[in-house]
Amino acid sequence: MKKILALALAIMLAVSLCACGGSTENTSDQNEASDSAMIPTGSTLPVTENSAAEEQQAEKAKELEKYDVDIDFSSMSKTMVTAQMSSIYNSPESYIGKTVRLTANYQKYHSDDTNKDYNIAFGYDDTGCCAAWNIEFYGDCVPEVIEDYSTVSMVGKIAQYDEYGKMYTYIDVEHFVA
Repeated sequence: MKKILALALAIMLAVSLCACGGSTENTSDQNEASDSAMIPTGSTLPVTENSAAEEQQAEKAKELEKYDVDIDFSSMSKTMVTAQMSSIYNSPESYIGKTVRLTANYQKYHSDDTNKDYNIAFGYDDTGCCAAWNIEFYGDCVPEVIEDYSTVSMVGKIAQYDEYGKMYTYIDVEHFVA
């Protein structure tokens, strides 16, 4: 009995230590254009402390509450956002033209293959250690310079673009706060 208990504890410990590990491969066919352009699911990213700047950003993000949206990611739990983003990746045609409100973390990615910069909004899983989802975003109101890993908020429509024969889903931003 002691051996079985010890084995079970060892397995539980091994599984818990691997919780944020795993493949850095982006499993979504939908956003392959920049291949590693997206923050890979399972990646460990820096977690920022709440600061006065983040609190100011949260206040600014409240300005976006006045806009009507079809999907309000900012009112969902992290698990629900991850599930909804997965649905968008798997069935983008069902979401094209839907207006969304989103608060997320930001990272710019430069692809040497396309020689382009990509604006990426991403969110962490419930543990706060691993990126769980990401989506590109663009718009005239999006500033050219945004600090990596800062919090951004936006309202925009789900849209797609073709790059090298592949369709990519993104948010066409109409209102933006950084």
